[in-house]
Order: sequence, then C-alpha cells, then structure tokens
Amino acid sequence: MRISALACIVLTRLKPELQTVFLKRDSMIDSLHILIADYVPIANKGEEAIVRGIEDMLADGRPVALGLFDAVVEPAQRDNITVFPRDWLFRFEGRSSLPAVARVLLQAAIALQLRAGIYSRLQNLTNAKEKKCRPLRDFFEQAEYVLVGHDGVFCVESCGIIGLAKRHGKRTGILGASTGIGAGRFYKTGLYRRALDESDFCVFRERISCASMKQVSSEPDKLVVGPDPAFAMRPVDADEARAVLERNESVRRARSDTRPIVAVTALETGRVFDGFRPDLTGEAKRLAHAKYLATVLDALVEKHHVFVLFLPHSVEKNASDIAAAEHVAEQMRAQPDSLAILEEDCGARLLKGIIGQCDFLVGQRTHSLIASVSMGTPLAVLTNRRDTRTHGIIGEMCRCDNQIVDMDVWDERAAARKVLDLFESRHCVRPMLNRVQEDLAGQLSRIARLVKGTPTHPAP
Repeated sequence: MRISALACIVLTRLKPELQTVFLKRDSMIDSLHILIADYVPIANKGEEAIVRGIEDMLADGRPVALGLFDAVVEPAQRDNITVFPRDWLFRFEGRSSLPAVARVLLQAAIALQLRAGIYSRLQNLTNAKEKKCRPLRDFFEQAEYVLVGHDGVFCVESCGIIGLAKRHGKRTGILGASTGIGAGRFYKTGLYRRALDESDFCVFRERISCASMKQVSSEPDKLVVGPDPAFAMRPVDADEARAVLERNESVRRARSDTRPIVAVTALETGRVFDGFRPDLTGEAKRLAHAKYLATVLDALVEKHHVFVLFLPHSVEKNASDIAAAEHVAEQMRAQPDSLAILEEDCGARLLKGIIGQCDFLVGQRTHSLIASVSMGTPLAVLTNRRDTRTHGIIGEMCRCDNQIVDMDVWDERAAARKVLDLFESRHCVRPMLNRVQEDLAGQLSRIARLVKGTPTHPAP
C-alpha cells in the first residue's frame, strides 16, 4: 500500500471508522487486479486451487484482487475474490447440460457473430449498458491481466475475450488450459487461430491439448506446456493443518496410536467416474464404483492398520465428495474407528496442507493429486485410460506413471494389490517427488515470467 505524506496527515485526523474505509479503498487501488474470465465453480476446491495458484504466481508481493465468474445472481465477495454472475458474460460456457447438437449450434452461432465483430454479452467487459453490470466493467478497467482457458475451459467465447482485452491494452492470454481444438473445426479454426495470434502467452497444462492447438496456430512455437497453476499455490502453515486434524476425535486417536493416515478423494462425477464401467449407469454404476474403492481401502486397513480420512475436495451441490465418501464408507468392512469423513468446507490451501500431513493419498480428484505431489506425499491414482488430463499432468509431467491405476484395466482385487505395493514402497517415492517439486518450481518460475512479459534471463 502506498499513501502519500499528506494523506497520512489527513488520515490521522479522521474518525476510526473513516480511517478503515480510506485504507480499504487505498488498498484496492494499489491491488493487482487479475480477471480470470472463465466460469469457475469455486465450490470445487480444484478450481479454487488453480485460482490461488495464479494469485501466488503473479502477486510479486502486492495484494491481489481476483475476479471470476460463477453461478451467482449478483456479484459476491469471498475474501479477495469478486464473483460475477456467469450470465453477465457467457451464453455457452458453463452450460454443460446442453445436448450435443445444441452445443455445436450455439458455439457456431457465437463464432459467426465474433467473426463479424458482434460481441453480444462480452461487451459487458468494456461497455456495460445495464447499470448492474458496471462493477464488471470497472474491474476489467483495473485489471492488469485478463486470463482465459484455466482447467478444461476454452471455447469460442474465450476468443472474443482475448480480442477485447488486447484492444484495451491488457496483458492477456491462455493460462493452464487442458482443451484442444476438438470437434467443430469448421467454425473454430479461424477464430482460434486469431485468438492464439492475439494472445501474449499460450500455456497448456498437458501435451495433448497443446499439440491439438498447435495444428491451427500460425505460430506453433508460441504454444508451450507448463504445470497447472495449482502447483504454485502455497498451503496453509503446517500448524494450522494439524490443528484441523486434531479437532477430529477419530483422527486424533489414530495419530496417538501412530496409525498411518491415508487421505482419500472419491468422486461420482466427471471423466474419472464416467470412464469407470461404461457398461453401467445410474445406481448400478455408483454402487460398483463404491465397492471398487472400498475393496482397495479395506486392503490397506487390514494389512497395514491404516486410518482412512476422506477429504471433501468438492462440495458442489450436485458433485459432493462428502456424498461419494459416504457411499464408499458404507461398502467398507473396516470398523468405524478406522475411518472418518472430513465434512467441513475446507479451502484449497487448507486441503493442500492437510494432504501434506498425511502419510499417503489414494486420489481420484486431479487437484488433490497435484497437492500430493507438491507436498511430497506418496500417492496412488485411481482413474482410467480416457482421462488424458490426469495421465498427462500426474503421469507424464510429474513422472508418476507407476502410481496410476486405470480402473478400466485393473479389477478391484488387482487394484488393491497394486495400491498395497505403492503404500509399502512409499518411502522410496518421496525422494523422486522432491526432485519433481524442484523441476516444477523452475518451470512455474519461467511461466510466471512469460505471463508477466518479463525477460527469461535478467539483463546484464
């Protein structure tokens, strides 16, 4: 915060409540404003981890004000995050429930409009006609960075946002995308090429997506692969993470009995779940999945007397990891004193810190796996061969291919034996994870300089 000498004199003469208002306003003016112009369901802690990682990558010691879009009806403030209504900007992004044909037609229509210079709702960034949307325009005006494409998000609307941001002198581009050109080349190719050309940086978090986008880029060397920004997120202090664990009586008893703590992230949505037993649907699929995980975890409890701690890496209304954990726990043979479900709504930094306090992770959530690698916690990954995201990030980038169990290849008994082997060799894995952490830290530093537009090597 920078306050002039005159302002300091004036400030001392104000009433305390007015001093608070002045300081808060001055702090916001001096803050680094970063607009993540994507749909970001922040109740998913993986999404929050990406956002917090971006904050830590770009802050340079300054206070940061983050803006993003979620399913809210009016702007909301959560710590230093301003959440804007998704519908103020997007007609397509965030509407995953649309039928396939409707998705193609809507994207094609938006692409045609953008090619003709018609920006529709995207104009709320620069020229909000409705009074209610002016806070978004004001945030955009203050933003030094306008970022798109985090996680699996990149679509035709992202291209329009890049174009508008570039015209208004913003540092803009793609950071952490895991989406290629995909279907719809007839309406995407030209628009995507222009967006890639206009971007100041194009960073993808795994090789397959980057290679796909290079096919349409006029400057393919401009597109690079870098770690997911969540790798850059700082966890809470170890003492804070331990304090949360100590509040749970079952965990406290397990730790006093020196039982190994095995963290678990279980889910029932997304590509990991969808790729499990595609021959099943509905309740039959959910039950089979729960039994699969229960078999793996029971083996750890029976052979190594571990304590299983389920973590809520997502508390979204229709994608709650707490509900998924309950379904797995119901199928486990282990005694109740061998497991617990952490039900509080933990922030991403706290969850990363908690994973760092555990002895092992059995994970399905990609960003819990990222936290595990970042904290040097040995891990077993449960996914499937269709999940190119996890294979690319955890398997290829983090050199953890041996830690991956594809549930469409291994039955639950074979998976249990594999996870037991991984648990028993966990102490040998830690040095490898430490080397991976060092490599990723160097890559993140280079990506941060690329995004900021600073030289890769300091001038002599």
